[in-house]
Amino acid sequence: MSRARRAMAVSSEETDYSTPSQTDLLPSPLIFRLTSAAQAGLHDRQRNARAVHCGVREFSHEEDYAGIPEWIMSEMELAEGDSVSIELVRLEKGTHAQLKALNPMARGVGDLRSLLEAYMRTKLTALTVGETLLVPINGVVEPLSFSVAALEPSAAIDIVDTDLSVDIIYADSGPILDHSAVDHNSTGGNELVSGASIDINVSKEQARSFLLHIPAEANSVDVILNCLTGDASLVASCLVQNPSVVDNTWFDFSAPSHKQKRLHISRDQLLPQGSNAVHVSVVGFTALCQANISLELDGKQKDSANVETKSPSLLNDDDFRLCANCGSSVPTARFDMHRIVCERHNVKCTRCDSIFKRGSDEAERHWHCELCNISGDIDDSAKHLHFFHTPASCACDTDRSEFASIVELAEHRRTRCLERLIECRYCHNIEPQGPASKDATDIMDGLNAHEAYCGNRTIECTKCKANVRIRQVLVHMQMHQMREQVARENMVPCANKECNRERASNPLGLCTSCFGPFYTGQHDPDNHKLLKRLARALHTQLTRGCGSQRCRNTMCATGLQNSGSDSGSAVSPLSQTEAAALMVPILKAYTPLSTLPRPSIDYANIDLHLCK
Repeated sequence: MSRARRAMAVSSEETDYSTPSQTDLLPSPLIFRLTSAAQAGLHDRQRNARAVHCGVREFSHEEDYAGIPEWIMSEMELAEGDSVSIELVRLEKGTHAQLKALNPMARGVGDLRSLLEAYMRTKLTALTVGETLLVPINGVVEPLSFSVAALEPSAAIDIVDTDLSVDIIYADSGPILDHSAVDHNSTGGNELVSGASIDINVSKEQARSFLLHIPAEANSVDVILNCLTGDASLVASCLVQNPSVVDNTWFDFSAPSHKQKRLHISRDQLLPQGSNAVHVSVVGFTALCQANISLELDGKQKDSANVETKSPSLLNDDDFRLCANCGSSVPTARFDMHRIVCERHNVKCTRCDSIFKRGSDEAERHWHCELCNISGDIDDSAKHLHFFHTPASCACDTDRSEFASIVELAEHRRTRCLERLIECRYCHNIEPQGPASKDATDIMDGLNAHEAYCGNRTIECTKCKANVRIRQVLVHMQMHQMREQVARENMVPCANKECNRERASNPLGLCTSCFGPFYTGQHDPDNHKLLKRLARALHTQLTRGCGSQRCRNTMCATGLQNSGSDSGSAVSPLSQTEAAALMVPILKAYTPLSTLPRPSIDYANIDLHLCK
């Protein structure tokens, strides 16, 4: 058990579960009530006030000892070696829980429901009124604290395999903070906004953290750090609240001679769920660095293609010659004089072909790394060696834990490291990615250990009530859509041309909605009364109309008037004779309904238009 300490179990309840008959009755899950030895003789109601209910993580401790997490020992005010009473109990399944947030920044958590669901599912078996839950958030130093205020149906409940509704009561006092904006290393002014510059002072290996939000109208931002004195590095991340030189997504470890550090962050590099928050840290490298940091919207990356180069045609011209010392193109007539002056005043580096004035400080301070091809000022060597040639190691249990440099370690931490933070595509919580899954399906879907576990949980389909894996919900719903599409393609339409529903089983060939006004419970074996109701409805519709302003039915008086109004021409109502003339073909088509044996009717050829 992680972070567990020993507490001797000196007493237990009298129930004996050693016999076969009793062992068969062991509850699942196993839930124990833990009380201190001083409370063992109290009444049940008094004992519950200080008791903690928990499950079993594993049966791996030596006999007569139980490993208890530190948060339970803190909750019960126990010290190492104290006596604890452990009682196997049966608890009712919980239906409702009321949690009180003890930390004001809980209100700023984006998806608190998913965070609590993941914590309770993986860490808890039972809840007890009065206990305090410490819910960690990856990338945030301080966990969220919740006090269990009320439970139903009892003061202690089982929360395994149950639907638990949870109400959150937020703290009334104190500022409401966004958890992503909390800075544990700075004293204020940690929000980066466009057009504002923040002056900062950082010492060696000290980090100053900031938060920025990419505006909706911006496609990218540039974070610019201008070092006035000393030197620092600039790092940023979407998930890690306080990025460091090894935990980051973007970084600038440029040499101290480059006084301006810049990070270019585009919107398509952010989290897929649409978050626009980025955490930025300035990490000091020298003893003291004075700098200012600012934000530039839609900044442009430096494009090396825009650097002017010498024209190839100029180099190939017979009237010019190339100086071997400085690399300049010199007219042939003046080449000898140029070569004498150039070799007297300029010196060329034999390793990188850089040109310096002979005897200048720049030439004396020119430096080359003995381990790679990097060159620069001698003051740049310390930072280069520190970040690019200092061995580093990672504490994660992977096939490779030793790295040649901090830069390689940082690349490992953002890609293959087991502790790399990811936003789960299913629960949307920030979790360590864990080891790579060995399942072929998980590998094809690109799932890591946490996402494989989270995606294999099941939920109930709202349409077919089947239990479906979360990772397969999209495919499952697409199957429903495909079945509905096939059903629509094979659907027999309603005989009413104004309706697009499926035909039901009735004499008129209408859907259930259209046939409703014609239905009656009277005995009508020859359908005479049904045909009379149809004739009456058609006659009323043709002579009086339905009265709907949206009607455009050509066999409705209202529809004809509305169509005439649209075209700007007046339409007179149909006479009784005209209405009868339109009704006769329809009624003749339904005449076989009153004869025996009844022949089949071709409903598709009946020109029936009923207003809905």
